[in-house]
Amino acid sequence: MDPARLLVLLAVRDQGSVTRAAEHLGRTPPAVSQQLARLEAEAGAQLLDRRPHGARLTPLGQRLADHAERIADALRRAADDTADYLDQHRDRLRLGAFPTAGLALLPEVLAALRHRHPEAELSVVDLGPVEGLALVAEHELDVALVGEYGIPLEPPAGVRLIPLIDDPIHAVLPTGHPLADRPRPRLGDFATDAWACAPPDLPNRAQLERTTRAQGFLPTAPFESESYAVAEAVVSAGVAVSFIPRLAISGTAGTVHRPLAEPELFRRIHAVVPASTRHAPLTSVCLRLLEDICADLTARFGATKKQGPNGPC
Repeated sequence: MDPARLLVLLAVRDQGSVTRAAEHLGRTPPAVSQQLARLEAEAGAQLLDRRPHGARLTPLGQRLADHAERIADALRRAADDTADYLDQHRDRLRLGAFPTAGLALLPEVLAALRHRHPEAELSVVDLGPVEGLALVAEHELDVALVGEYGIPLEPPAGVRLIPLIDDPIHAVLPTGHPLADRPRPRLGDFATDAWACAPPDLPNRAQLERTTRAQGFLPTAPFESESYAVAEAVVSAGVAVSFIPRLAISGTAGTVHRPLAEPELFRRIHAVVPASTRHAPLTSVCLRLLEDICADLTARFGATKKQGPNGPC
């Protein structure tokens, strides 16, 4: 049976007539009568004894109204519990980020939040490039940073993606590399080099290989690591080249980095938040801080804010 129709029946019992029940529910009497008729059809029996000056429930109608009263009580408790929970967690912000986005963006966000909201309960967890989507959908996190590498992410129900910045991929080379002084090399210029990059199952590696296939080659990658810091260390030893988002480059001694000529090679960093942040003021504050920081990074490093196709992690 439809619980909403049972609640209509409860209103008729408590108000004593269809007209007064309709007023109580903010509906018209014909709409209430229609809901009651459908409920009687579902029950297969008469539930209401209509009289000239009101209505009385039949014995079965009374039994169903008793059930409806318990449903109404449960709904009230659920609403009260929700209000209590939201009130208790108004000052809580649970953040998640994949490592290089966390390093580039979160320190300023956390410092600003602590300064503006010293009472805030802050936490951060380390994630893979796209893990945050599910964790926000499951209400385990309030905000997550995720990376997109050329193939659009598909957010689950109940969350939305807010693009923050497009972070261009740079070639990272040993200082003595023949192309170290070239301003905008292409991936194809490094077809014969050894590469240090992510394992094949990660989206940043897949993005690079889509581009190299289009250019007619596949790279030789004897050095595989999920860590951009490790890739930079390998490059600094002079044994490989690597391709790293600008915001993830630390500038390890013995390396130089150059933007690539391919415009499609970038990672897009998104903030993942619940579809509604109406009861989460710190989430809204965090988003504004992230957008301000990304605007500043755009001005400093030439990344692109909220534009372009799609990019890497």
